[in-house]
Amino acid sequence: MMTKNGSRQNSSDATELDHQLDLAQTGHGSGDMDAGQALAFVEYGMSQGFGVSKMEAFGVGASRGKHALYHQILGVDDDGENWRDHKDPGRALALVRNKLDEAAQDGLTLRYKIWMDGAGLD
Repeated sequence: MMTKNGSRQNSSDATELDHQLDLAQTGHGSGDMDAGQALAFVEYGMSQGFGVSKMEAFGVGASRGKHALYHQILGVDDDGENWRDHKDPGRALALVRNKLDEAAQDGLTLRYKIWMDGAGLD
């Protein structure tokens, strides 16, 4: 697995993360993950020179007194709160954490898919 800067990831512990990073650079996106896995994956991807280009949340749960099926593309929001405004890895990570925290505060247990690219993250 080559990182964006051309270095090779050698850790055998990172094999699954590398596989997910490969998937996240395709139209398929990563495999589905819980919130903790999603955060760890985003942090790993950023350490390899990649950033989130799209994040999808889905699941069934109750929030604000309503039980429903949830599906949302996260980060396709108003100016200042979307992925194109967060090419800076630190700002993108803050947005991911904010989205995960919002779901937790709403009492939702969601699954996530993530797409990553290296554009603009030099």
